[in-house]
Amino acid sequence: MKKRRSPLAEDIVKSFQDIKLSKGLSRWLLIQTLLLIGVAVFTTFAIDWISVAFAETPKPDPYKIISIVASLIVVLGIFEILQYSLVKRHLKKICDAIERIAHGDYGYKIKPSKIDIFKSLAYDINLLSEELESVQMLRNDFVNSYSHEYKTPIASIKGFAQLLLEDDNIPEETRKQYLQIIVDESERLAGLAGNTALLSQLDTITFITDNKPYLLDEQLRRCTIMLAKDISEKNIKLDGSGINTVTFCGNEDWLQHLWLNLLHNAVKFTPDGGTISVASHSENGRIFVSITDSGIGMTQKTADQIFKKYYRANTKDPQRGLGLGLNIAQKIVKLYNGRISVKSELGKGTTFTVELPQ
Repeated sequence: MKKRRSPLAEDIVKSFQDIKLSKGLSRWLLIQTLLLIGVAVFTTFAIDWISVAFAETPKPDPYKIISIVASLIVVLGIFEILQYSLVKRHLKKICDAIERIAHGDYGYKIKPSKIDIFKSLAYDINLLSEELESVQMLRNDFVNSYSHEYKTPIASIKGFAQLLLEDDNIPEETRKQYLQIIVDESERLAGLAGNTALLSQLDTITFITDNKPYLLDEQLRRCTIMLAKDISEKNIKLDGSGINTVTFCGNEDWLQHLWLNLLHNAVKFTPDGGTISVASHSENGRIFVSITDSGIGMTQKTADQIFKKYYRANTKDPQRGLGLGLNIAQKIVKLYNGRISVKSELGKGTTFTVELPQ
């Protein structure tokens, strides 16, 4: 899988690409200008030659004039043909590559030209091809995982419901266990459908409405209470002493999705007996919320891609989700012109930090 660059790295690469393209275009135009100057100089000497020929002969020699004009036409014609052939050959390669990529051949690459401007275009097309190929792989993995995620709970619900219908002699305790499994699997399906619908909605909106001031610290505490069952089952120690009173103007429902996604991840990746810390404060007109866990952590390679849609560090484990939660969290933060970042160390834990304008 191709490593995803950080936003700063992306800006630097884009700047270098712009400089490279500008230099390539400048060199190309300089070469054209020099060639045209050469043609102009040749034309000047040709005209001077004609004037001298006229001065030395009482009557113009039509054969000499025709030969001079023909030579000039031949030189200009050869120059134009070479230019046309060169540009057409490179543009054809680029058009063929774009057409192949447009028809789904995302792995297609162009051999870079020796001319800077076409070399830059080839580099950009190859980069586009790599990105599309990566997205295609992620989508294929998503479809497979999505199908599995739906198939598994549906099979469980059907199986246990059928047992309850066919066997009237099931002990009460066992019956409750079966019913609880049906409830849990139903909630799993509802959550999957909800995240998919939420992601689709976030892709279509440019700003969030119904914003109003509310206590963000109280919302954080409510979100931890909503996950109290999962936290208690894993005997996780929750530290909320760093939560300070903060007022934020936003849509409470959208922000609740954000905190629940981050907290759910912290609980999911924290082993039994671990710790989760939640902190909030305001500084210089900005609000900072951090959620730290003592979980399994992640490598830098994973951290660089963790917010990508459909990305999952472990695709073999269906319980790791579909790679939608953190992408949803990032989209919500961006809609408020905020930033979300992650710091993690493998085997030691992870910290997600959200920065929002107050």
